[in-house]
Amino acid sequence: MFVRHALLLCCLFGFFTPLVAQTKGGLIQGNLIQVEDVTIHRDSFGVPHIVGKTNADVAYGLAWAHAEDDFASIQHNLLPASGNLGRALGKQGVLFDYAVKFLAIDEYVAAHFDQDISPEFQVILAAYCQGLNDFAARYPEQVLVRRALPFTPRDVITGYTVNLSLMGGVGMALKAINDNAIEAIYAPNNKGSNAIALAPERTEDGATWLCINSHQPIEGPFAWYEAHLVSDEGMNILGGLFPGAVSVTLGSNENLGWAHTTNYNQWGDVYTLEIDPKNNHNYRYDGEWRPFRTRKIKLHVKLGPVVIGVKRTLEFSEYGPVFRAKHGVYALRFHAYENIRAAEQWHRMNLAKNLVEFEQEIQREGITSFNIIYADKVGNIYFQSNGAYPLRNPELDWTTPVAGISSGHRWTELLPYDQKPVLLNPECGYVYNANNTPLEASGSACNWTGNFPGLQRFTYNRGERLKSLLEAHEGPFSWSDFLAIKFDKAYQPDGLFRDRFRIFFDLVPEDHPELADAIRQYQQWTLTADSSSTTATLPMVTHYFLARESKLPFAFLMIRDEPVSEADALQALKAARDLLLRGYGRLDVPLGQVQRYTRGEASYPANGAFEVARAADASLVNAKKGQFRIKSGDGYMQMVKFHPDRPVEIHTINAYGASAHPDSPHFTDQMPLFAAEQFRILTLDRETLQQRAKISYHPGAVNYR
Repeated sequence: MFVRHALLLCCLFGFFTPLVAQTKGGLIQGNLIQVEDVTIHRDSFGVPHIVGKTNADVAYGLAWAHAEDDFASIQHNLLPASGNLGRALGKQGVLFDYAVKFLAIDEYVAAHFDQDISPEFQVILAAYCQGLNDFAARYPEQVLVRRALPFTPRDVITGYTVNLSLMGGVGMALKAINDNAIEAIYAPNNKGSNAIALAPERTEDGATWLCINSHQPIEGPFAWYEAHLVSDEGMNILGGLFPGAVSVTLGSNENLGWAHTTNYNQWGDVYTLEIDPKNNHNYRYDGEWRPFRTRKIKLHVKLGPVVIGVKRTLEFSEYGPVFRAKHGVYALRFHAYENIRAAEQWHRMNLAKNLVEFEQEIQREGITSFNIIYADKVGNIYFQSNGAYPLRNPELDWTTPVAGISSGHRWTELLPYDQKPVLLNPECGYVYNANNTPLEASGSACNWTGNFPGLQRFTYNRGERLKSLLEAHEGPFSWSDFLAIKFDKAYQPDGLFRDRFRIFFDLVPEDHPELADAIRQYQQWTLTADSSSTTATLPMVTHYFLARESKLPFAFLMIRDEPVSEADALQALKAARDLLLRGYGRLDVPLGQVQRYTRGEASYPANGAFEVARAADASLVNAKKGQFRIKSGDGYMQMVKFHPDRPVEIHTINAYGASAHPDSPHFTDQMPLFAAEQFRILTLDRETLQQRAKISYHPGAVNYR
């Protein structure tokens, strides 16, 4: 039960004690940071600009500032490392505790921490943990599980690793196995991203432009938090990071910036195991029966006021962790849960000053998936379908589960760095990705042309739209052109959407009199999703029901072989028609009245739809009133101009605000701008940010909310 749901997807330190810190096996020995060396400047939107003498100072300040804004989400991402999220969140949390054990991440971190994490970065991790632990000591009422403290560098690295593993295909693989839908193992999910980089010759001002537009949940442990990190050791970067991260994950510094998008290359494999009919604890491997390695674990689950213990026995094969389903026994093999270098790689990417330094950090190959779209002030643009690609035997069929009977079927190496999909300064003058195949990342004459087993080959609407809009544009782009592409709300009229959803346009109203009004309304739609549109609403609601009933991400409906069937189309249309008539008494309701950005008392109409560039993934929150709330899609964004001869210009916005506390003025203060598709303009200049700060303080000096 725990695997099925999960993988869908203090000894407190004193304050102000200036001791020399050491780390040993991920444990902090003494305190590291003097808080007088750390200053947090909060701007008018509450975004923290953290200044320190050293990079470790900044890590401490980041931990403190982020904890002030959302300590709960940080704990949600760190507690699985010690098996304590189940104590905090019950059944939902114990699933992540189970994931850490099932993938043996805790064992791997314990065995490899000191050899894989440099001493320099261990100090950064120690400083970050000291910040969290000091915050917990100051505000013990915010601690979710006291026994989990103190947080350690190992907890942080484990948090990175389990989340990257789940995002890199492990969760989808296990869900597909459990559902007996192996063909869906490599399906996309509803999380995506857009990214574009334009070379100077393609921009009106001769600057290099970058669009950073990740699609994640817009609140909670996997929502982007914005921070500006500045040190006397050369760090000066503004960007987004997840709770529990020690540095910026995507963003811009004075010289360069990068975006990440999710890629659906085949990052791992599923093996079918042959079980000994005389002993089901043995499996066939290289002509003999081998016993599974076993591990007994105990999980803890909060059920109401009590916490109960649940014992499980895990099994491991030569390929990896073993999953027993009703229809067979399978093993998983992914590199992600045996790679703990991502956190350090991102930290060093923050410090890179040019393309050479940036690419050196990419070559660490700690980030086991995600595309990279890069731009810099000297005019370079760069795309790489980044990640740890298994080096597979090309004679085997890796598109289906592989027979787990031979060591020859077990890959042990990764694709060499120089064989990965990459484009550097293509003549077309732009690179892009919207979770589409890396075979389409620039103009048709400029694309990468390689091949290897596991390469993603599919695309869907956002990729098609960016390709069409960028390729059709002649000459330099204006800034308004760039913004219009980013906020495009349309489905490609001659693309996959129109093909796979063609039944909706082919239905004859007279053949279905009970749905004739809904069919006509759908067919009046112009394939755009502006909040003022009265024809986009019925299609949006129909698509929601279609995806829900199919139990598939909406994007998958565009890449599967078969188009939407007539029966499924009529069922979804009926559900949408009934909901709109019940909630509004009519079908031609403005889209923004039905789907909204809502948080607390604030509510704004939402542009966009599933799988358009202005991504807005709506969830039904009130069936009686017909109300939908946007829960993921467009969230944190940067639109950046890297000028060759003057400071970088960063246009930035987040969906809600810097704080997760409902009583904070920064809980919803960015929402009006976000809904109106407008940005804030921020500077990396240290003197300017100090002058503009609404409040400046050392950690622990004020009770900031």
